[in-house]
Amino acid sequence: MASTHSASGNAHKADQGILVVRFELPYNIWCGTCNAHIGQGVRYNAEKSKVGMYHSTPILAFRFKCHLCQGRIEIRTDPQNTRYVVTEGAKQKNEEWDPEENGHLVIDNAASTSTAPPDPFASLEKTVTQRAAALTAAERLHALEEHNSARWSDPFAASRALRASFRDKKARIVRSEKKAEDVRERFGLADERVHSTSSPALKALHSRLSLATALKRDPFGGAAAAASSSPARSDGAAGRSGAGAAGLEGVKVRRRS
Repeated sequence: MASTHSASGNAHKADQGILVVRFELPYNIWCGTCNAHIGQGVRYNAEKSKVGMYHSTPILAFRFKCHLCQGRIEIRTDPQNTRYVVTEGAKQKNEEWDPEENGHLVIDNAASTSTAPPDPFASLEKTVTQRAAALTAAERLHALEEHNSARWSDPFAASRALRASFRDKKARIVRSEKKAEDVRERFGLADERVHSTSSPALKALHSRLSLATALKRDPFGGAAAAASSSPARSDGAAGRSGAGAAGLEGVKVRRRS
């Protein structure tokens, strides 16, 4: 039984070490037979064969025909320089750009790779500067660590101090609101509501103070119910409050008589 290759029809020269593959031109070339330009990326059915070794890496040759003149072209791999080399039937198009020929600045890499000994004074100055910077950074880091450990060495004490500061701030806010409420009471502005940006606690406090004020004005509960049920009284609620106040005045008159 004859042996078969996994590439089937592309291995008809497998006994000669040749395999037909699709080969793509790695760069632009000029055909040596018809002098036609063949662009990079054009693909051919090429005969791939092993022609040598570079250490343990095989050197491969790709032979194919020009699609314009059927001239033979061969390109080989160059493992030493990691590139492709045209070895037969064509030449590579030179596309290297020379900055000196085009009037651009030429960078001399030889100066940067000079083996001349460094300036000892420059080295000393650089070392002293780096050492001073390192000491400054170390001192700053040590100060931050001490500050952090002093503040958070006892989490319970830190939490207690925070709670105390919160309570003190809340008490100041409540006293300020109480003073404002007294001023509103004195000038008849007690029905004004707290601004929408106030905290929920202050809103609750203001509603309680408004309820206490309403109870003082109307002990029978008419105005108190209106004050506790609606944040902003309507005209009807104001009328009911006025009616309750008139009823209270009538009771006072009867008691006097």
